[in-house]
Amino acid sequence: MKSSTHAAISVTVALIFALTVAIALIKLGFAGPWVTQNINLANMFLTGVPVPHSCCFSASPEVVTSVIWDERGIDTFYETSVLFLAIIGTLYVLAGTFKARPTPEGMTLIVRVISKLVAPIIIVVSLSVALHGHLTPGGGFQGGAIFAVAPVLLLAGWGSSKLLSLGFERDTLLSLRVTGVLLIALTGIGTLIIGLLKGVNAYVFLNQPKPQAPIGYLGWISTPWGNIVLGGTLILLNIFEFLAVAAGFTLAILAVDSSGGGKE
Repeated sequence: MKSSTHAAISVTVALIFALTVAIALIKLGFAGPWVTQNINLANMFLTGVPVPHSCCFSASPEVVTSVIWDERGIDTFYETSVLFLAIIGTLYVLAGTFKARPTPEGMTLIVRVISKLVAPIIIVVSLSVALHGHLTPGGGFQGGAIFAVAPVLLLAGWGSSKLLSLGFERDTLLSLRVTGVLLIALTGIGTLIIGLLKGVNAYVFLNQPKPQAPIGYLGWISTPWGNIVLGGTLILLNIFEFLAVAAGFTLAILAVDSSGGGKE
């Protein structure tokens, strides 16, 4: 791997460790201005619609996304981190550069043409699932998992040489994966840093302003045609999660294929 890739991985792992230490200090009571109590967002969605600036408002009608990225944002971040570290481990175990594998024998022209036609449709669907995850069921992880089906189709129909020619290089995918995880972490600590600088209460993965933490991300944009719902951190975290998962799964697929798992 390139030295820049090693550096990016090191920074990401260090940031994960730093967040772990920060959360441990919170749980031990060394919270400073941080707010440590949980917000009971799930119960609020079950009993009524939270109002702006209430303890449970997430600026999103999608309860699952609201819970996993707002109330349980720390848990979701560590789930993403586990997947990130697992893929990094896979790359080190399957060390070596990706080898371009030609089109597999036995694949007819029909298979190849259909795979080329269907793959872009899968990618569009995956983007839609990710970008609308704060409004409808779906999200970044689901969208990223759907995206990974497209490289699998192209790999089966055309071989890894086709994917490599389209820019699915190891370092490129790994850089996208690292970028996604870093942006998730930075989004999570963004309001905390602002709160510390302003001397007001804040906490990690704070989405909308709360009575005990009066800062947050933009919930919606007003236009002459109505409000465009952004869901504060939710749309950002879904986009970054999509980037991390899509690149990570594609990277793992190519790594296994180049190691011999895709031999004809």
